[in-house]
Amino acid sequence: MFSFIASKVIHSHDVNDPKVREQYGMLCSIVGIFANLVCVAFKVSMGLVVHSTAIIADGFNNATDAISNIASLLGFKLASRHPDAEHPYGHGRFEYLSGLFITMVILIVGLSALYESLLKIIKPNKVTFSFLGLVILLFTMGIKFWMYSFNHSTGKKINSQPLLAAAQDSLNDVITTCGSVATLVLAPLTSLPVDGIIGLVVSLVVLKSGWDILSDTVDNLLGKKPDPEIVRKIREAMLSYPGIYGVHDMMIHDYGPGRRYLIAHLEVSAEDNILEAHNLIDGIEEDITKKFNIFTTIHMDPIELNDPFTNKLHVEVEGILHGIDEHLSMHDFRVVKGDHTKLIFDVLMCEGLHKHEVNEQLVKGIHDLDPSYECVIQYDYPLV
Repeated sequence: MFSFIASKVIHSHDVNDPKVREQYGMLCSIVGIFANLVCVAFKVSMGLVVHSTAIIADGFNNATDAISNIASLLGFKLASRHPDAEHPYGHGRFEYLSGLFITMVILIVGLSALYESLLKIIKPNKVTFSFLGLVILLFTMGIKFWMYSFNHSTGKKINSQPLLAAAQDSLNDVITTCGSVATLVLAPLTSLPVDGIIGLVVSLVVLKSGWDILSDTVDNLLGKKPDPEIVRKIREAMLSYPGIYGVHDMMIHDYGPGRRYLIAHLEVSAEDNILEAHNLIDGIEEDITKKFNIFTTIHMDPIELNDPFTNKLHVEVEGILHGIDEHLSMHDFRVVKGDHTKLIFDVLMCEGLHKHEVNEQLVKGIHDLDPSYECVIQYDYPLV
């Protein structure tokens, strides 16, 4: 059904187009608002009829879901604003902020439900069975599962944290509605405070999902490590060009969906014509930007390929480095000849190793080759 609505409202399917992406996000948010209001009306009315705190609380939870959809709507609208003098990288992180708001609403609802459920365990209220109430709960559960389906699929399609959070919230509602159905069916059959017990379980499920979403949202705001598969594909794409001999110092900055920036260093032969090498780098920047939808800036590093002395030292130093740990690597290797030959290079560290220990062993190994060698070593840590 949502696909049908989207086909009538959105006339392009290029989700890399910021305008199309915004349209998908806003459509999901608007449909979600109306669907949640329908659920609120049904659940609150039936909760009052059968005197069920769990059903009424579930209904008010849907009201907060509608507020979350409004926050998502505003997030998409604000995130689409163009860059300005004070925000040259755009406003894409408004989406992450709206996702954070949705997460906080989920946690507040979970805590409120936990409190109410504990009260119901201490002082239980009588819950009477209602066939009509059962039908309405099953109907609203179907609506929430539909909302989960289109929010999740669209959230994956356009890579939207708010929509994925809304999808998880809708799935939580399916679980809580199942709890309400169980309350309605089981409460008349036992003297146990089923309403409170089931509400307690449901509230813990809501809190757990809220915490998980909060972790993902905060990671995006802080700047989490990019997807290793994307990094691998970008690296392979860069190395596929003739005349490129190495890739290092890659950095990917995320300023919101569709607003990623890549910085990388590519190694070219020091003997290449500098204008031709520059044209090659410009072409790679353009290709990577288009292929991966990530604005790319490349620094060109010339390396010596045909000097036997440099190549010999490169192999020897690399052997020393791998003798310390096979996962260590180096780049930007240069040799400055003179009274005291300088070896200048960068070492890419790996997890579990300490820089001063690696440096001590590496310098000792190089001095074992020739005590006159001077070492200028920069230690880097992976940024992707």
